[in-house]
Amino acid sequence: MLMLRNLLFGALLITLMTAALGVTRIKLGENPKPAGAPVHVQADSITFAVIGDYGRDSKQEDSVAKMVKSWNPDFIITVGDNNYLTGSASTIKNNIGKYYGDYIYNPDAKPDWQCHGKAEQQKQNRFFPAPGNHDNYSIPRLKPYLDYFTLPGDETNYDFTWGPVHFYSLNTGTDAKMTCCDSKVSGWLKDALQKDTKTFKIVYFHHPPFSSGEHGSSKDMRWPFKEWGVDAVLTGHEHFYAKATVKGSTAPLYLICGNSGSNEHYPCDKHPLEKDKYDWFCDNVHFGAIKVTVTKHKAVFEYYAVEQPQYPLDVNVVSK
Repeated sequence: MLMLRNLLFGALLITLMTAALGVTRIKLGENPKPAGAPVHVQADSITFAVIGDYGRDSKQEDSVAKMVKSWNPDFIITVGDNNYLTGSASTIKNNIGKYYGDYIYNPDAKPDWQCHGKAEQQKQNRFFPAPGNHDNYSIPRLKPYLDYFTLPGDETNYDFTWGPVHFYSLNTGTDAKMTCCDSKVSGWLKDALQKDTKTFKIVYFHHPPFSSGEHGSSKDMRWPFKEWGVDAVLTGHEHFYAKATVKGSTAPLYLICGNSGSNEHYPCDKHPLEKDKYDWFCDNVHFGAIKVTVTKHKAVFEYYAVEQPQYPLDVNVVSK
């Protein structure tokens, strides 16, 4: 644990040093390589998986990956920390492609990084990550991540549709110090959601707006998602599964999935939420992932643990 904390502290120092040298966060529209093609797949019913804080090449990641693949999802989204500890080029293949290569189509990656599974055979990417703070620790920031994946748009803040769902992936950097609602990213998201005609809208990123865990709430990410028509906000960062509910509000659904491969759990109650304002459910005992099934009028979010995968430990339904 001490060694891990020392490594993380070192990574943070490196990040601060690069900031002092003028290295800035990659923003919407600042793309260092050709963007991936847009994804627009039509289907009446879709199934996808949500994983987070998974990229550690651990036995826990292996167990979660096997469970996820047993669901035969149409695609997988991630809520960050795809490549521990510092988003390095030397670890990215073992931390990601070793377990999820069948779902990754990355033709603009260098040859020895390209995945050669079912997604490549179909020429259809089925793996859509959001960056986490550990992915952002690389120097230059996010370079291995951007070099490895082939994603829509600018690849850091992007959207795609699949069946009845419109997905929006955001990069919250190392600390989620993002403003709303006059920043370029929040403006892009708000405008896109206002024009969105899909039945369901899902936004996913790394730092949770509401959390009682080790890191606490990333309050800068408490954007007006309900007013913008968002049905679910999916995040990670905390090494557990959790659900935060704003009392008196039915939307959006706030879920944290940060136990998909990191080999340690975080406490559920390090920074308690105000009990008169929020309800909080947290599991920091198991490792797992979320299975989501969406039809024309219903989205079902089921949280499964690898220790008892026969039935979900939490189920949430969004109906339209």
